[in-house]
Amino acid sequence: MSATLWNRFLARAGSRGGDVALRHGTRELGFDGLIAQACGWAGALPLRPGDRAVIAAPNGVDLACAVPGIWACGAIPVFVNADAPDAHLRHAVQTTEAAVVLVAPDRTLPDLPTPVLPLAPMAAGAPRVPPDQDGRAPGSIVFTSGSTGAPKGVVQAAGTLARGVDRVAATLGYRADDTILCPIPFAFDYGWGQLLSLLLGGLPLVLPEPRGAMGLCDALARHRPTVMAGVPAVFADLLTGLAPIRDIDRSSVRLITNTGSRIPDPVREELIRLFPQAALSLNYGLTETYRSASLPVHLAQTHPTSVGHALPGSSLVVLRPDGTEAAPGEEGEVIHRGEGAFLGYWNDPERTARVLRPDPLWSDPAKPAPLVVFTGDLGHKDAQGLLYLHGRRDRQMKSMGVRVSPDEVEMLLLSSGVLREAAVVARPHDMLGDLIVAMVSLPDGDPQAAIKTLKRHARDTMSPYMQPREYRVLPHLPRNPNGKVDYPALTRLAASDVQNG
Repeated sequence: MSATLWNRFLARAGSRGGDVALRHGTRELGFDGLIAQACGWAGALPLRPGDRAVIAAPNGVDLACAVPGIWACGAIPVFVNADAPDAHLRHAVQTTEAAVVLVAPDRTLPDLPTPVLPLAPMAAGAPRVPPDQDGRAPGSIVFTSGSTGAPKGVVQAAGTLARGVDRVAATLGYRADDTILCPIPFAFDYGWGQLLSLLLGGLPLVLPEPRGAMGLCDALARHRPTVMAGVPAVFADLLTGLAPIRDIDRSSVRLITNTGSRIPDPVREELIRLFPQAALSLNYGLTETYRSASLPVHLAQTHPTSVGHALPGSSLVVLRPDGTEAAPGEEGEVIHRGEGAFLGYWNDPERTARVLRPDPLWSDPAKPAPLVVFTGDLGHKDAQGLLYLHGRRDRQMKSMGVRVSPDEVEMLLLSSGVLREAAVVARPHDMLGDLIVAMVSLPDGDPQAAIKTLKRHARDTMSPYMQPREYRVLPHLPRNPNGKVDYPALTRLAASDVQNG
């Protein structure tokens, strides 16, 4: 950690005084209380400069207070999703050689070789003077969900976090009187960004209680936030579940922000209908890039499949396999250059080297090429420079000899209007190459009639090689701890059906 973050926190929180900083259900905490409890955590934590403190707990006021307390010690907060398996927590503790683990008071833990402290209200402490470190020191480690291998600890520099808050605020047009509703775990990079907007940007946060669509509706009605951050799964749950979203006053929300993946058209259209006074901000980024791109809000309805332009201080290019820049309309891998690039994966140089590589477009022979992030995402730019994503490079399929984007098939399936969710996976087939399997969930009604309608829709909208050969109806799609669809689990399910059939 660096003094960069603690000093920035004191300045921003101190300027807000007794204003409410956090609301979580019926609990409130002012900015002055946030500072006091952060100082208390700094005095209570057994941390030295450079130590790592693992946090594995749901969003809450006490977690938010503990993070700047860790910074004040010169240490690094390490985020692990509270819903992740115990094996992921153990992996993070061992990989970072953590000095302490912070958890919810009711969490049952596996045996850990590290002291464990429960998150609870902390008595006020005296202000701390952190070690004198610059902004290049690590400011956070966020462990990925590990759905395609062991979880990776993404390290971001303190200066990158501080500047990232400013870049996002300027791009999205945050106002001094905004309050952000955050239903996303802080252990997920987009949730971490919302917490940073509180700690380093001085914007109050509202945390839903309970978690889920019911809590989200209660928070909207009770606390009247002006900004609602989310991901497609959150919005789909809010709009298609039993929550009373249509019965509450939603008029306080002036901005809705999304990242993670494209919002399905039916969900996006319903969001716009229910929040007519709110602008919709479509964004893109990885844990490894903090935030990469944002679509200007006035283009959300005319270009809903684009994620826009790179944020100031960074650039995005689309590369062909040979490392040259793709032409407009030509697919390639998206490369993030400049501000926002991570420092690497903690204690994992091999996987770091696969993602963080020298800039292939660097042209100054007098200076070494800077490192850029090879995102693994495929996409293209249009003639105006707007970026469009096609899906992950490692998820591409080849059906009947033709490359297929499962993301495109999913969007076409969802456009049928008969589905709540859709996920497309594949399994090997002797004749077809990849046999495409559609895993779907339905809102209500007759499954057989819905699948019949879906197949007819697929024939009308997809080329033969894109059409799923099998459809599986599930009560709901499995998700990993960060709320994303668990594609590896669905792929195993598709394969096991054949083995067990």
